[in-house]
Amino acid sequence: MRRFKKILVSSTLIASLSPVGNWVAAQDLVPVSDISGSSSVFVFRNSAKGSPQRFTPKRSRGSKEGRIESAKRVTKQYETLAKVTPRRARAEVVDPNTDPRVKSPGSMPPGEASKMFTGVGEYYIDKNDSENAINFFREAVDLDASNTIAPKGLSEALSLKGNELLVKDQSKAAKELFDQSLKYNPNNAVAFYGLAEVYSDQENDPQSITNYEKALQYDKDLTEIYVPLGILYYEAGQIDKADGYLTKAVAANANTAETQYFFGLVRFSQNKNAEAMAAFRNAVRLKPDYAEAHYYLGEALERDSKHAEAAAEFDKAESLKKNYFEAALDLGSAYYQLEQWQDAATAYEKATRYKNDSIQAYINLGDAYRQLKSYEKAEGAYNLAATFIERGDKLDRVDAADTYNKIGYVIAQQCPINAAKGIPCRWNVATASLEKAVALTHDPVDYANLGWAYYNAAKKDIADHKDGKDKLEKARANLQKATGADSRFLNAPMVNLGLALNDLQDFKSAQDVLTKVVANKPDWTFALNALGVAYYGNNDYKNAVDVFKKAVSKDGKYIDAWYNLGMSQYKNGNVGEAKKAYTQLRKLGAVGNVAADRLDKETGGAMARG
Repeated sequence: MRRFKKILVSSTLIASLSPVGNWVAAQDLVPVSDISGSSSVFVFRNSAKGSPQRFTPKRSRGSKEGRIESAKRVTKQYETLAKVTPRRARAEVVDPNTDPRVKSPGSMPPGEASKMFTGVGEYYIDKNDSENAINFFREAVDLDASNTIAPKGLSEALSLKGNELLVKDQSKAAKELFDQSLKYNPNNAVAFYGLAEVYSDQENDPQSITNYEKALQYDKDLTEIYVPLGILYYEAGQIDKADGYLTKAVAANANTAETQYFFGLVRFSQNKNAEAMAAFRNAVRLKPDYAEAHYYLGEALERDSKHAEAAAEFDKAESLKKNYFEAALDLGSAYYQLEQWQDAATAYEKATRYKNDSIQAYINLGDAYRQLKSYEKAEGAYNLAATFIERGDKLDRVDAADTYNKIGYVIAQQCPINAAKGIPCRWNVATASLEKAVALTHDPVDYANLGWAYYNAAKKDIADHKDGKDKLEKARANLQKATGADSRFLNAPMVNLGLALNDLQDFKSAQDVLTKVVANKPDWTFALNALGVAYYGNNDYKNAVDVFKKAVSKDGKYIDAWYNLGMSQYKNGNVGEAKKAYTQLRKLGAVGNVAADRLDKETGGAMARG
């Protein structure tokens, strides 16, 4: 995490922010500076970098293409099984091309003609000509109600014709045939399978499951049904049942891409990532343009923290499927984890084009811009996210508050940039945004950052020769709410509170507050420096010297603490020790020389004299 450094003037001492060590646990603290020279600590709930919001995939439905392929496989399997072991009683086959009776059925008794037509129907069943089979079986049924073979033959022909219509994506017409089929044979497994496919196409999953189960009840050898049934159980969230059927499906035929894909989804749902990755890899091997399989392979790789490999899969998925929002969003998140900020921003920009009302995408885009220090663009993205949050039916208060916090943060980061252009800082906008966050959560983090914003707004007013006391008071009030609500947030708002109290010249209270911070985090040099300022302001130069010595012992290049040590030594009557600090400043480059010149000026030239 990048740290920022700036000088804060309090009385005649410098209370700047040195780099914060890696001690943050419950929150992440980031120094923020403004044009006035003030510096304070902003609080991120988790970390300044953060983990980007990822898309939470809905349960993946089987594709229409997959259902069509499934219908083909079931039909083929049924026909193969039926040739080996007929699924019903059959009549003797009659070849209409060679049997002269077919040309003069009217000369035959109805029962005999019905039997003959049944045999012709069987001929066309064997030729996979369901249309003619239906016509001859129907004629046979009409001629003789006592013919027990013809109705079941008609049922079979109707169901096979229905499957042909399923393959042509004509599910409504197919349903009519399946319903007719079951009137002639209530135990027809293929008809139940067909109805299941129709209901699946209508996303009527309970009816679809019921009919798949009946199909297997009446013909347990139709193992091709394992795949669509397993998919439906997966979609219904019944992972154990999905596992059972899809495990059987893979064992029966491991060479279908959709079977491997959904088997991978089941293993992914079970957090069996190695098995999930293997299945997804099989799916893309069998079908290289399977966008969803590439996407979920990326998801599994992300779980394994293989961000570069995941990015490659998300990129492939996004290239294969038009406007693939999920792939673009998670591609950005993989790049974000790799700290490839520009690539992340590019991917998130695509995601916002594919789904221009996505709160997730705009927040993530704002985060990527923030890492790129494109603070104006970040503010724009966060503002759009906030707009959609406010318009939504279900307001996520924490997400909204976080977004308002980030708006305040990036406004602050624009201050030095705007100053160079002669554009004023917008602390009023920052405080308004953070007031919204507080109103939503009343959380210590939000009170802390609102106090931070009022503190910085006050410092800006003071720099502009305006009265900043009212805003300092608001800073103190909000920071006290933050520190009083939860001791976990001691480290951030209490430092800012100490700074505000120093500027309010309530040095005794500042001393009490900052002593607690230093006791909790003794290695935090910024807090030590701020405590030293409080001692100095309270004319306790001896303790000020002790605290500043601790600060420079922990960070020998801490220019502000060396300056403050020099001033405290001088006020304490130790001119020789003050000169040592002055000498040290001269060794710390251009900024150190500026501080040394100032120290000499504040001491009436005592430092430069021999």
